[in-house]
Amino acid sequence: MMNATDALKERLKKQGPMRFDAFMAFALYDPEYGYYTSGQGIFGRQGDFVTAPELTPLFGQTLGQAILEVLPLCKPVIYEFGAGNGKLASDLLNTLGDTVEQYNIVDVSGGLKQVQSETIRASVPGHLADRVQWLEQLPEGLEGVLIGNEVLDAMPVRVFEYHHDASLEWWISEDITLEKRPLQVSDRGILETLHTQHGPWQDGHLVEWAEQAHGFVKTLTERLKGLALMIDYGDCAEKLLHPAKRQGTLRAHKNHVAHDGFLTDIGEQDLTAHVNFSQIYEAMHSEGGQLEGYCTQASFLLAHGILELAGQNPALTDPVAGAQTRKALNTLLSEAEMGENFKVFAWSRGVDLDATRLNTLFLMNDRSGEL
Repeated sequence: MMNATDALKERLKKQGPMRFDAFMAFALYDPEYGYYTSGQGIFGRQGDFVTAPELTPLFGQTLGQAILEVLPLCKPVIYEFGAGNGKLASDLLNTLGDTVEQYNIVDVSGGLKQVQSETIRASVPGHLADRVQWLEQLPEGLEGVLIGNEVLDAMPVRVFEYHHDASLEWWISEDITLEKRPLQVSDRGILETLHTQHGPWQDGHLVEWAEQAHGFVKTLTERLKGLALMIDYGDCAEKLLHPAKRQGTLRAHKNHVAHDGFLTDIGEQDLTAHVNFSQIYEAMHSEGGQLEGYCTQASFLLAHGILELAGQNPALTDPVAGAQTRKALNTLLSEAEMGENFKVFAWSRGVDLDATRLNTLFLMNDRSGEL
């Protein structure tokens, strides 16, 4: 039986070398061989990585509290992108209850649908679970609240390598090795502009250019009437493209270990890059979106009452029963872990959220000046 590596070799033999973003798309999302296709063995402590919703229901409950503040001003419909194993959807549905008329899951990984459905059916009241539907394509209109947790980081990126005389771009050759080609004339201006703004860089400085994430956010904003909220690890361009960050942020993840072996275990490991939220802001702004806020995950969760929610659980103070929850809270909020590394980026279009508590709390912890 052919595996992902063999299938990729066949494709390269027929089509020739491919850019790194095309390789990344194949490795993650190919309908037959992609990492996310099967939907099995990816998430959780037994998989390759743990996401915030899997650490504790408090993450989804707190996010739900924030959504409740703005839902009366939007159509009562949720769109979740990249719903993982369905844990966040379950926690949001249980928190939002009957305030949500419809919960749409938009996920390019068809293999995860069954996993998501099983998770939701096992933990959500039947009448709420019945409001969940899976969309095979993005609707022309997106009215309601859009959610994405760790979605943008898994979108394929191009990789540029700066050289003062002739910059290069990463390609994958027919024998599945890294090939560096001269950067196309049409793309040199992008890199030179970034170098002018954030350099000077040494030769060999790597820059991930997230064309697909940029296009995705532009499309969402163009079709949006409501609120969009994305949570992911990343930072502003000034920090990500600093001369000291010459190795870039692209990493492979397998068995909870991050490494640089991008071309090994194809289809069996995750590939990600930190989100450049300055680039996301530009995409959103270009389509008439209104930035509602940009802050750290810790600031967002604390402002929306995660500790108060935790305190309502008597087991939290138990030295044994509460240990896992306390550990999860530390992971979500600590500056050394998700608290600082993950950011919350929210924008709206077609609705006025200026007077909402969500807007006020964002302003209290806002970092949009960094964008």
